[in-house]
Amino acid sequence: MSTSTAPETHRTLLAPAPAIPAPPLWIESLWAIDWLKLRLSPVYYGWGVPRGDGEAVITVPGLMCPDAFMLEMHSWLRRVGYSPYLSGIVINADCPGRLAERLDETVRKAVRDTGRPVRLVGHSLGGIIARRVAIGQPENVSHLICLGTPLHSVHAHPQVLATGALVLAAGMFLRGRECLCFTLDCRCGFTAAAAQDLPASINHASIYTKSDGVVDWHNAAEVHARRNHEVGGTHTGLPYNPLAYRALGHILQDRRKPANLAR
Repeated sequence: MSTSTAPETHRTLLAPAPAIPAPPLWIESLWAIDWLKLRLSPVYYGWGVPRGDGEAVITVPGLMCPDAFMLEMHSWLRRVGYSPYLSGIVINADCPGRLAERLDETVRKAVRDTGRPVRLVGHSLGGIIARRVAIGQPENVSHLICLGTPLHSVHAHPQVLATGALVLAAGMFLRGRECLCFTLDCRCGFTAAAAQDLPASINHASIYTKSDGVVDWHNAAEVHARRNHEVGGTHTGLPYNPLAYRALGHILQDRRKPANLAR
């Protein structure tokens, strides 16, 4: 039997999505149930969750979401022993390349504050932006955890993509710029950079749900099964999902050097 190591990822952000039936978009209206379950779960209070040692963890919101959308997780991270930071992008409704520049600054600030590499937690599109920053400064990033992030191709529910395109187009019009990220005409270099493989020094994992009504969960799963953590619930509710928090607690405390995983 061959002992060769498979590549970590086979990624192209522009790949067409497979025609696989997906949960209806309306299921995302149930995200408040995830939040309620979190408040009723022992994990919310840090019970049974490995403690951090003051390491910086930066949370990155998804498309059209503000930094405030991650405040619940931000407070929880502080309760379990980490030094949490909001991304600094304010709202994820601009050119992803420009947002990556803002996150890049936040990462450097967190490293200056703590003297240690940071951990990045990105929700949906926020995970792609976080990945771009991790690739750009691997010496300052130890972990990358994606929540419902399309890792293999940028594919989501058509209504979500249409709404996101309108928001980005409006923002670009108001600012006098044109955003072509995720197309072959991307001018800021974001698309090509984000499609690269992560450096071997970075621990990375995916937390996803098969009942995701926004992103095809097949695209949200890592190539290697050991890097995947499946939870129930909605895509929108992943930043509030108690099972996601429990998985996140264990991933964040893993201080081992990442290993090359075979299929």
